[in-house]
Amino acid sequence: MTDAAATAGRTPTIEQTVNIAASPATVWSFWTEPERLAEWWGSDAQVAAEPGGIYRVAMESGPVMVGNFVELDPPHRLVFTFGWDQNAPDEPMAPGSTRVEVTLTPDGDGTVLNLRHFDIPETHAGDHRKGWESILTQLVAASGA
Repeated sequence: MTDAAATAGRTPTIEQTVNIAASPATVWSFWTEPERLAEWWGSDAQVAAEPGGIYRVAMESGPVMVGNFVELDPPHRLVFTFGWDQNAPDEPMAPGSTRVEVTLTPDGDGTVLNLRHFDIPETHAGDHRKGWESILTQLVAASGA
């Protein structure tokens, strides 16, 4: 996995890359179909895979990620906003306050997934870096089986 951060005082960008033993179309479905999303990311998911559509994932541990799709280019690239529903609009990581970009590149019979999470407050970057590592490991297991 790869990781990059901006200079102090700026918002870091988390970048991680994983290889998945499934086609881009299969991996795409794990990001855009609620039942598949819930298999690897949380206990419940609501998804409307269209620009402006809801992207909501309830974590097993309780917090709820809330965002909206910004761009979809099936099965190659998706972009959605990201934040936590318990955070007020003026707090760090409020719903829609950060942006996640996922690109899926064919690699033989598999897929190279590159995730970039932008605009994360520096105080939250470490937790989200670890979180994405854990979540992407779960996605690799779920979608590559």
